[in-house]
Amino acid sequence: MSRTEQDRWRDLRADVVALYRANRRQGYAPWCDAEFDYVCPSADTYPFQWFWDSCFHAIVLSHFDGERAEAELRTLLTNQRADGFIPHVTYWTAAQPPSGPYQVAGSSPWQSASMQPPVLAEAVDAVATRGRGVAYLREVLPAVRRYYDWCDRVRDPDRDGLIAIVEPHESGMDQTPAYDAYLGVSGDDPAAFEAAWRPVAEANALAGHQAERIFAADRFVVEDVAVNVLYAENQRVLARLLGEAGEAGEDEGAALLTERADRTVASLLRRCWDPSDQDFHGLAGRAEERLPGDTVAGLLPILLYDVPSEIVGRIARRLADPNDFGTRFPVPSVSRRSPAYRSAPVGGTVLWRGPSWVGTNWYIARGLRRHGAEALATRIETASLELVRRSGFREHYDAETGHGYGARGFSWSALVLEMAGASP
Repeated sequence: MSRTEQDRWRDLRADVVALYRANRRQGYAPWCDAEFDYVCPSADTYPFQWFWDSCFHAIVLSHFDGERAEAELRTLLTNQRADGFIPHVTYWTAAQPPSGPYQVAGSSPWQSASMQPPVLAEAVDAVATRGRGVAYLREVLPAVRRYYDWCDRVRDPDRDGLIAIVEPHESGMDQTPAYDAYLGVSGDDPAAFEAAWRPVAEANALAGHQAERIFAADRFVVEDVAVNVLYAENQRVLARLLGEAGEAGEDEGAALLTERADRTVASLLRRCWDPSDQDFHGLAGRAEERLPGDTVAGLLPILLYDVPSEIVGRIARRLADPNDFGTRFPVPSVSRRSPAYRSAPVGGTVLWRGPSWVGTNWYIARGLRRHGAEALATRIETASLELVRRSGFREHYDAETGHGYGARGFSWSALVLEMAGASP
């Protein structure tokens, strides 16, 4: 790293430290008799604790404050249920529950009944690696293992290795056009999305948020590509961590997790990859109908080591093609060739229909490096850093101009710290 690069790194780190200080939330929640200490996604827009955001925040914190990184995940795990489930959002200090479908989807006034992409294991890995190592792993791995066992036991009823989401926001990509036809949505009207989502949330609430009843109703059940890529990746990480922790009897647990991850990858390749259009597709409903492609979810399999080289090459070509995903400020959440593509957000609340997000950029760049595509990975990392330099830590960015949109002071965009050479 040159002196100029070192100076930029220090400046970026200082900006991230300031952001995470401003977005820190600490206190005591009487409703669960627990203290909390977490980084909210955005002080103005998202003041509560979201699952995958919190995992990303712990990864970032691990670079400069190990104690806070541990506190972030400890807070996330505080209200884990006995069966292993962890809610996708906890309203630690909410005087009243949020309105709209989020309210319907809640299991209580303070917690949702939904999941989010299962990225917990890699957060634990980062915190342990840069912190207390094996001692930390032995403290948290039992809870982490219960969470992934819940995913396997509850969300994979057909035992094909692909876990299912039961509401659009469980993918983390709420209004992705991949779900439009399945939900009966056309166009970009925010009211149309809420009108389509609310009946799904209400049906799930009437089912008591019980997975068996939800699957039987078959209202919204999707084996999402991105969710399952991250599920496979994190189960492999967890298997490795169990081995590193060295606890008696964990060899069998590690082998089981590896076997489950292998089954997930095999199903992604066999059932979600379409050779005719060279894209990955989510599967909808009991009939497992293929959902439309041309979204960033179809690029995330590049994160997996065992994706065949011809598929890696296809994804890399799409990322480099200016008429596909190779925009000036990649990686757009929807391909430019899709009729649904909008480089900027629509209506303020319609997300994941074109703008670029730092979180998905981080995963794609990591995957490209794993497969030797260094130049393309560097381009995405450099563009991501430029987005933050131009527009600050925003929720998402115009894929053509780099203008920032959505929440300000958005904490997961600090993942650029990892992309700036902070980690191997």
